Amino acid sequence: MNPTTPTIGEGTRILHFLLDTILITILTYAIYSWYNFQVMYWNYTPVQFGYFFFGVTWVYIFLFEWIFLQTPAKMMTGTKVIATKGKRPNMGQFFIRATIRTTIISMFGLAWNDQPLHDTFSKTILVRKSK
Repeated sequence: MNPTTPTIGEGTRILHFLLDTILITILTYAIYSWYNFQVMYWNYTPVQFGYFFFGVTWVYIFLFEWIFLQTPAKMMTGTKVIATKGKRPNMGQFFIRATIRTTIISMFGLAWNDQPLHDTFSKTILVRKSK
């Protein structure tokens, strides 16, 4: 990676979090409503909304970042995920990134190393997408 490549600040990351959370909540609610229909009419086992929310969050983050290097919120702000070496992250990095982002502890890394824990442990960074 070029040392002069500007990384993304906390304000943009907060915007990503808010936009992605809204989209994930809408998607989760749709899937949860469909599942509740199955529970009511086909006697499926009821499952709490939180399990759906965390599952959808993980799949949403993993698939969008693996396929496009960005979630819809990152697409709106023109940013993307790259490995710290400047190349496309591998599957393991996407897996680690999605798993840690799904937990609530992800943002605590900002307090001592200026980047979230999902970036630290997956060895990825968020940069502006080149035009």
